[in-house]
Amino acid sequence: MRLLPRFLARALRPRPFGGVAFDGTGYRFARKARGYTYLPPRRPEDWDGALRGLGARPRFSILTPVYDVERRFLEAAVSSVIAQWYPDWELILVDDRSTDPETRAGLEAIAHPRIEVIFSPENRGIAATTNAALAQASGDYVVFLDHDDALTPDCLYELALAIDRTGADYVYSDEDKIDAEGRFSSPFFKPDWSPDALMSIMYTCHVTAMRRALVEEVGGLRAGYEGAQDYDLALRVSERTQRIAHVPKVLYHWRTLPASLASTMAAKPYAHESVRRLKEDALSRCGISGRVEAVASLPGQFRVNYAPVGEPLVSIVIPTRDNHALLAACIDSILTRSTYATIEIAVLDNGSEEPATRAALARLAKREKVSVISDPRPFNYSAINNLGAAATRGEILLFLNDDTEVVTPDWLERLIGYAQRPHVGAVGARLHFPDGTIQHCGVVNLLDGPGHAFYRRDGGKPADFGRDTLDYDWLAVTGACLAVERGKFERVGGFDESLPVAYNDVDLCLRLHEAGLYNVVCQAARLVHHESASRGSDERDREKQARLLRDRHRLFALHPRHLARDPFHNPNLQPNSGLFRPCPA
Repeated sequence: MRLLPRFLARALRPRPFGGVAFDGTGYRFARKARGYTYLPPRRPEDWDGALRGLGARPRFSILTPVYDVERRFLEAAVSSVIAQWYPDWELILVDDRSTDPETRAGLEAIAHPRIEVIFSPENRGIAATTNAALAQASGDYVVFLDHDDALTPDCLYELALAIDRTGADYVYSDEDKIDAEGRFSSPFFKPDWSPDALMSIMYTCHVTAMRRALVEEVGGLRAGYEGAQDYDLALRVSERTQRIAHVPKVLYHWRTLPASLASTMAAKPYAHESVRRLKEDALSRCGISGRVEAVASLPGQFRVNYAPVGEPLVSIVIPTRDNHALLAACIDSILTRSTYATIEIAVLDNGSEEPATRAALARLAKREKVSVISDPRPFNYSAINNLGAAATRGEILLFLNDDTEVVTPDWLERLIGYAQRPHVGAVGARLHFPDGTIQHCGVVNLLDGPGHAFYRRDGGKPADFGRDTLDYDWLAVTGACLAVERGKFERVGGFDESLPVAYNDVDLCLRLHEAGLYNVVCQAARLVHHESASRGSDERDREKQARLLRDRHRLFALHPRHLARDPFHNPNLQPNSGLFRPCPA
């Protein structure tokens, strides 16, 4: 058996360590991955057979710009490449005229037939230096490796497997952090390809492999985006291809050093402005109208506020029954707090009997933009909403619970902006309980079925790489506030009336997802949700619990490939927790 270089063997030794979680640009979040350790994989017993089993044998060019790095960390990075199981690679190191003699000595000491070392005559910056490495590359794919980080020994093999399986142009993996002493922490277990998440945060980050021809086609890395040049490249490449694959395994160790973005965003504050500008550039390139806005709770992060195209009519469909006080508050909040005025509100009365409710509905029917439609049939949420959709005229349908209240005045503009994006299916809002805790910021499909992510968590503390704060794609969003273009809603057949109470919103989102669309939560569109105030909780009612179980069975009979599977979760996370916590070792 071939031995690993001594430093790499030390670096890969599993050690329990509790660390702070960081996002793809190094921002500190509240959640800690306590007790996490990286466990090195074992090479397949029949390694020659595993290689022969690959239909494609891509060659990888690993590009590493170098500048004033400690020699021990440079040697560790190089050793991690030499230790790769997969043999079809070349490593190109370009020194950006380092001033540290130890860095140069470390580079001069490298003697390996598949490693090329180039010394630049001048200091040109990371983008130009990486492009200089790209110009020497001969591989089918380029892999980006920072001069003080490390690849896992199975990294290139797993990338090759993914390329062989999917034909992807762009492959990314999960990652973790490694400190100067070789201790591991802060794993980032990522979702599968999520275009709206990438526009929110550089989540693909490490490791990334891209088809070399495509990188060259978009012009390589661009100067002027220091601290975020890889993010800029990722957006430009993703605009050219949708053949993007995710390997849900840690294949990269990002070193946390005082001057590294992996350590703290404050190390390179200029990266903030780079992130803003690269998103503005992306909007301009794609001809999309919108604003790039700072996220107050996450300094250095920016979201996109997509502007509505035209002034589409929004049909707001609100089912209700004997809930006049909350209904009145809901409609008042829509009419008095919203800055978007091209709306109609259809109240679907499902057999209200209380005199006070009937009187309130009569008053509501007289208000401008409000109509009341009677539907006295036994409760069927899907049928009620389908009736509301058929009775309205809007290009945008917004299904809304009667126990919600608008918080952010521009909520409708934000939901419309997302709903009109060609790749987007359903758009959800961020819903809080009256006490400020999270009711909805996305629905995750767990082992026991669909559930709310970060349910009842503090709404003011960003968690898990911003998944509760930034605009990620999700498998489903709640029907308590769900916007969708009418054409997309009708294309998938509307709500399934065989699901009268539970999971009808999840089913609709699954059908939109299966139609090739992405469901997204617009976290800046916020409402208060008095959850279950209108029909009560199901938690202690045995009959309701039995019905819930039947509906769940029906849901997965309709969508068997999503049983206990969520491409926007991750198999390395606890399968029955909506908190995105790693599985225990």
